[in-house]
Amino acid sequence: MAIQTFVASTVLTAAQMNALQGNDYNQTVSTKTASYTLVAADKGTKIVMNSASATTITVNTSLFNAGDTLTILNIGAGVCTVTAGTATVSTTGSLALAQNGGGTLYFTSAGVSVFLADGVTGGGKVLQVVGATFATLTTTTSTSYVTTGLTATITPSLASSKVLILTSQAVDGNATDESCFTIFRGTVAGTNLGAAAGMGGIFPSTFQTNSLIFLDSPSTTSAQAYTVGMKNLSGAGTTRAQSSSRTSSITLLEIGA
Repeated sequence: MAIQTFVASTVLTAAQMNALQGNDYNQTVSTKTASYTLVAADKGTKIVMNSASATTITVNTSLFNAGDTLTILNIGAGVCTVTAGTATVSTTGSLALAQNGGGTLYFTSAGVSVFLADGVTGGGKVLQVVGATFATLTTTTSTSYVTTGLTATITPSLASSKVLILTSQAVDGNATDESCFTIFRGTVAGTNLGAAAGMGGIFPSTFQTNSLIFLDSPSTTSAQAYTVGMKNLSGAGTTRAQSSSRTSSITLLEIGA
């Protein structure tokens, strides 16, 4: 039940009394599926954001008083960002809420607020997981890196997040020379994450699953693609990734800082 203004002659109905009692235990919930600007009636309630796309909650001044609070929860796949409109919003955490992230907005005055994050958006927690597989035979004789076809994209919810990359790269046993595999941020024309990402070799006629692990710090909330690249060391043979019976996989985990 939204906050009411009472006068001496106010008479409450049974339904209103039940609603008030219920609100003592469960906040009034208002679900939003698009970006939203707070209004005075949101005081003491819970705003639940539910959108697959990025959204914002805008905070303006002269709507709330010192000591007022409201709760914000994002259950949608899209990142929800608490945004200062004409009011000030401060936090020691993050104003960008990943799915299932939330916290309390507390007003120290009519135009100044502090967002107290619940802690689900950081502290080493896994914020999201993205995975992909690839099972198409890809070959090269090049001594420069080309894609194996294995790639996945993740959009970090926080610029401070790290991305843990785990790959299981299938290497076909009909390869005819030693080969190398590594992880790139972007395409194989992008940033080579290098030997720290792990490099493996495959010897002639020996099937391998080449596992690569790297903890990246992209420092952005823009979409980040990660691609496994391969090359033939001598150029005299053929590097073969995957086959009809050998599937490669990649998993990306966003880790809150």
